[in-house]
Amino acid sequence: MNLAYLITENDKDIEILQRLLPQNLSQNIKFIAGESSYRARSLASSLLATRKTPVALVLDADTDNESQIFERQDLINYVLNQASSGIPYQIFLAIPELEIVFLQDKSLIEKIAQRQFNDLEWQLAKSKPKEFLETVFGNQKSINTRIFEYINDEEIKILQESPLIQEIINFLSSLIPSSVSIK
Repeated sequence: MNLAYLITENDKDIEILQRLLPQNLSQNIKFIAGESSYRARSLASSLLATRKTPVALVLDADTDNESQIFERQDLINYVLNQASSGIPYQIFLAIPELEIVFLQDKSLIEKIAQRQFNDLEWQLAKSKPKEFLETVFGNQKSINTRIFEYINDEEIKILQESPLIQEIINFLSSLIPSSVSIK
């Protein structure tokens, strides 16, 4: 049963979400990478209009400027609302990037990186998470792979506490008929 589409900008974002969303929830979701922010938005609009299936659109905000975030969300919402015909959809902007979920807990990322971060480094991490993680872990191996290799189920639960992940879980859970339980 295809409960909803979850559309992201790229395959790496899908990889993060597939690992962090509860399996009983993600197994009923069709994950699609749009290959860019614009293509992801366009795809979300097309799927709402043609498939009449709920859509969760997860994009990087690429900023932490509140007014820019609000304008972007408002514009995307307007476009999707035109296509939705009452079909549920939700826009999730990762501020500033989806990789921020890896920085949910400083001690966890320090454990994975096997080093401590000072306040200035942590500030940079929060403002440019993708760049920070690439600097810390290098580019030899996928950052996602490196992080998920070093964490257990309990630590995944810590990452799942990210407000963004919780919002996505809540939206997708709201689409499940009440006869199906979520854990």
